[in-house]
Amino acid sequence: MRVSIIGQGYVGLTISAFAAAVHEVVGFDRNQKVVDQLNSGISHIEGVESEVLAKWIKAGRYKATTNGADIKGSDIVVIAVPTPLTKDRKPDMSFIESACKTIAENIDQPVLIINESTSFPGTVRNFIKPLVEKLSTNKFEHEYAISPERVDPGRGDYNQKNTPRLYAGLTPEASEKTREFYSSFCDELVEVSSPEVAESAKLDR
Repeated sequence: MRVSIIGQGYVGLTISAFAAAVHEVVGFDRNQKVVDQLNSGISHIEGVESEVLAKWIKAGRYKATTNGADIKGSDIVVIAVPTPLTKDRKPDMSFIESACKTIAENIDQPVLIINESTSFPGTVRNFIKPLVEKLSTNKFEHEYAISPERVDPGRGDYNQKNTPRLYAGLTPEASEKTREFYSSFCDELVEVSSPEVAESAKLDR
C-alpha cells in the first residue's frame, strides 16, 4: 500500500521507518531542513537509525517531502503531528488543522485517515472528519480511525513492533482496515469499543 505520514517528528518518522518495511511511505513535513536531511538518509530522531532510513530510501520505499501534492495516490494517511498546550493549557489544534487541510486539498481518492496525535476524546469524530469534509473539493467518502502513538523515547526494549497498540474506527470497515495496516508491522493490536475510548487512553489520570 501507499501510505502518507503527516509529520516527521519522533512519532511520524518512527512509524514511517517501521511501515516502510512493508509499504511505500511518503513522509510529509513542512520543515524543509528536516525533509532535506531525511532524504539524505540522516535521521534526527532517537530510535530511528540513519542506516535503516537510508536503506528504505535506496529501495524506493521512503521519501520525505514538503509538497502536499506528493500524498496523492495514498491508500492510508496517518496524522502524526504535535498537539501542545496553549498558554491557557488548552489543546493547540493548529497542527492537526493544518494536517486536515493538506489531506483535503491533495487526496484524490477515498482513503483511510488515522489520527495518531494525542488529543481529547471526540477529535476524530467531531474535529478531523468534519474539517476534512468541509475543506475537501472532492467529496470522497473517507474512512476515519484513531490509533494513539505509542512511542517511548529512550527505551531500547520496546518499539513500534512489540508495543501493544489500541485502535478503533468510526465504522467497522475503518477498524478492519486499521488493523490490517498496523498488523503488517506491529505484533499486538487491541481493538476498543470506540475512537473516544482509544483517545481517552492518552489522557493523564
